[in-house]
Amino acid sequence: MSGQLELADAYEMIYSAASRMMWQEENRVWRLDSLGGGWSEERRAAWRELEAALSVSEGPAPQEGEPSDPTRHLISRRAAGPVDRPITFAEAVAEWEARMAADPGPWETRSEPYLNDYLVPGRAVVVPEGHMMTLTLPFADLVNRLAPGRPALKIAGNTAELSRLVHVAADELRAAMGANAPTPHPVGAVNVARVSHRPSDVDDLRPRYDALFRAASRASENMPTLAYMRESSDFSVNPTTTLAAQDVQDLLAGRSRVFWREQHELIDPSVHSTAGVDWPEGQPVPGPIGAEGKFFARSAELGRKPRAPHPGEVRTFREKGDPDHVAISAARAGVLAEILDEYAARIHPGAESGIMHLSAFDLTDFISEGIGRELRETYGF
Repeated sequence: MSGQLELADAYEMIYSAASRMMWQEENRVWRLDSLGGGWSEERRAAWRELEAALSVSEGPAPQEGEPSDPTRHLISRRAAGPVDRPITFAEAVAEWEARMAADPGPWETRSEPYLNDYLVPGRAVVVPEGHMMTLTLPFADLVNRLAPGRPALKIAGNTAELSRLVHVAADELRAAMGANAPTPHPVGAVNVARVSHRPSDVDDLRPRYDALFRAASRASENMPTLAYMRESSDFSVNPTTTLAAQDVQDLLAGRSRVFWREQHELIDPSVHSTAGVDWPEGQPVPGPIGAEGKFFARSAELGRKPRAPHPGEVRTFREKGDPDHVAISAARAGVLAEILDEYAARIHPGAESGIMHLSAFDLTDFISEGIGRELRETYGF
């Protein structure tokens, strides 16, 4: 039994390190539907082999009545439909993307009473620009917390107020859409989501370990060194990917037992934001998870909240000279509310998770570079 446990631990160290390396390379240029991004076919094939080896650990499909697993499922909501079951990361992304693709947008062009773009009640939500910036603040921390390979953790920080404020902000978006609000805080789901599927919970662990070892070795060895990248001006690889690849090689060779790194070594993800550190007076200082609560509290103090469009309200926002408000579609607002609820659930005191699975990759991409990029483009200069 002890030998099997040691093998499981070794498997999961490689799983975390290799997943992190793949996640650092954000553009997924190794996949067949990509143009390749300047990668050789040998390198792309090696990375496809690694992705396949990691995907073996994904776990069984969700079953009716099964608790949500934080490593593979959203924990703030269940799957749509008559069957009560968890919703996987892939299902959530597919559903959100379908809703956004079918979205007619927040405005329509009409000639009455005069030619202009008019916001459509039920299809548009108007948000103060400063509040929109606040609503997207949690994205960076959430994306890092969902990063594939992230080791198990349990929230120990003073995060209850931020969790509450984030959920209130989500409900305000729903209210502006005309949906029923308030809704229950997702803490109920947090209290249920305690059991996580381990990556090592696979049949035939020894051959799976050997296959993962070989794939991780081949994929990491196909990465250029930083020195080569500087000398050759090779920009086809993210430098952080190269550093992660070195960690994989050192781990496989027994030179190190480092399999995960935060944005900064001082960050403790159980109490600190994972988005990075501040540098007051030139010294790194990690910020508490709950620090963003002051921005949500400030919005509440100033009365900033989303609203439905006024009758006959025209599209006179940033691109037409009004930088104080932004308009987004109700479909986008609904997705944003669900993402905020997921953050509120994952940073609530006592929330815990096992090792994040590789399937979180596309979810983090959607939050950061999908809807996240789109929402960030509604404000700023």
